[in-house]
Amino acid sequence: MIELRAVCKRFGDREVLRKLTLHVNRNEILAVVGPSGCGKTTMFNIIAGLCQPDEGEVFIDKVLVDGCVGRRRIHVKPARRKIGYVFQNYALFPHMKVHGNVSYGLKSMHLPKHEIKKQTHSLLEFVGLQDRSKSHPHLLSGGQQQRVALVRSAATNPEVLLLDEPLASLDPQIRETMRTELKSRLKILGITCIYVTHDLAEAYAISDKIAVMGNGWIEQIGHRNEVLEKPNSRFVAEFLGLNVYEGRISHDSFDLARIEINTTEILANTIGNVNGEKVLVTIKPEDVILSCEPVIRNQKWCGCTCNNLAGTIVEIIRMKSSAKVLVDVGFPIRSELTLNSLKVSSGRP
Repeated sequence: MIELRAVCKRFGDREVLRKLTLHVNRNEILAVVGPSGCGKTTMFNIIAGLCQPDEGEVFIDKVLVDGCVGRRRIHVKPARRKIGYVFQNYALFPHMKVHGNVSYGLKSMHLPKHEIKKQTHSLLEFVGLQDRSKSHPHLLSGGQQQRVALVRSAATNPEVLLLDEPLASLDPQIRETMRTELKSRLKILGITCIYVTHDLAEAYAISDKIAVMGNGWIEQIGHRNEVLEKPNSRFVAEFLGLNVYEGRISHDSFDLARIEINTTEILANTIGNVNGEKVLVTIKPEDVILSCEPVIRNQKWCGCTCNNLAGTIVEIIRMKSSAKVLVDVGFPIRSELTLNSLKVSSGRP
């Protein structure tokens, strides 16, 4: 449905996109995550036709919209690409009421007035805002503005919807509720969607697939579980918040491998590597359990390959409902616990 082939884009001496390749299937929701400045917004602008790539090709529904055919340069104008674009700040027209914002694109299609009125009412009813049709955007909540922006973009029946952090400006509690609601509405609309966010939990909740972007290209793309469970590089693992170490295999037997990290040895499932070979080790913070007990007593971990390491707590960062704990076990390792678990593990009442 959407395909980018070796797309490059430079601004002066700065290479923002470099040989970026991406494929999104029809009716798929792809979440794109990555650090600030990695090129996510530039990629969106190129797909939408708001700027042209210096090199490479862009296809929408197998039609070339940017690229070269022989010596002829192809660039299909944004209005002809059937793409809806929802910006982070929603970009609603402040001087227009809600019904005016939603009907704006329909009017540009030169539909009869009665048809515009009918479709506008139907769209507002779809997002539960028919009673706010005569309100100006500044009188709506953030969630209501987000819904208006969504149906305004969907009004012209786009084949592709680009969402650039559409929930970023919402309060955390509202944001969590809107994730579920937004995914449900996107599935009902049946539109191919690319969703940019910095929030990994949001990406996981809303997408079918996740792409991790960095340094101007896609570092890894796949089903959301695959990317989170099996990062393919140090960059992806660190971006996902995993503990990442360079280790060396000291012994790899039929069922277990011993890996040295600094001077500390840990056990892992056999990986079939040669003794002495260097490997990259990743450990999820949520898989690190803190306890004052010298032995593992929790039945949950019986039968698993567990490591019981003595360590010293270096730092505790408390948040609203959880805490990040840094422990020195011969190498620094981060654990993420609920506040209640933290009290229990440290022996506090």
